[in-house]
Amino acid sequence: MRDDRKVKLAVICFLIAVPVILAVIFATFFRLEKVEVVNTGSYYSDEEIEKRLLNGFAGKFTYIFALKAKIKGIDDIPFIEKTDYEIVDKNTLRLYVYERQIAGSVPVMGKYFCFDREGIVTDCVDALPEGVVLVTGIDIDDIVIGKKIGSDNEKYASLMEIVSLLNKNGIETDEISFDFRGNITLMIGDDEVILGDKEDYDLEINNLKNIMASMGEGAFRFDMRYMNSENMSVTAKPIDN
Repeated sequence: MRDDRKVKLAVICFLIAVPVILAVIFATFFRLEKVEVVNTGSYYSDEEIEKRLLNGFAGKFTYIFALKAKIKGIDDIPFIEKTDYEIVDKNTLRLYVYERQIAGSVPVMGKYFCFDREGIVTDCVDALPEGVVLVTGIDIDDIVIGKKIGSDNEKYASLMEIVSLLNKNGIETDEISFDFRGNITLMIGDDEVILGDKEDYDLEINNLKNIMASMGEGAFRFDMRYMNSENMSVTAKPIDN
């Protein structure tokens, strides 16, 4: 009888010990020690990517992370279009991060809805992301992530044209604003550019960089409302700070 008890006790101890030993071996030899981040964008640093993707218990072990990613997918991150990974070795993981190309952001009820260069709403965040153009003066009736913004709104058509032209000319803008008449104003650093309300803005924006550069240092208000193919003159006045 006692021998049976000893056998049962030995079996129980064995069943408990084996998983513990295996867990210790796994934790010792398969712990994630090195992470390489291949990041195509600038919204997040490599450290921020690691912190967001390698969270919790799964983020401590190479193969557990891979298993979780296969079953549940990799956690979504705002402004990131796609993430992928590669196991380099048992202790090293390589993360691939592909950012969305964000064209601007529209404030709605304390939130910021960001859209890409096709006008598709990509994300909704609590704070305006650094480097993203703020768009003001446009009424929002309905905005849905994954769908195009204001497809029936003439202001949106003008907005997307301007976004495309600014990108084409390499001009970084802080804000694009519409007044109640539909006049458009750009804020570029400390400079203010009044475009007005026109059918198209090719002439103005294609020449904007050279016009601004010709004024030298200081903040200026550029009035381009009356500029056309026959009248290339632009009014520029210093802005008093």
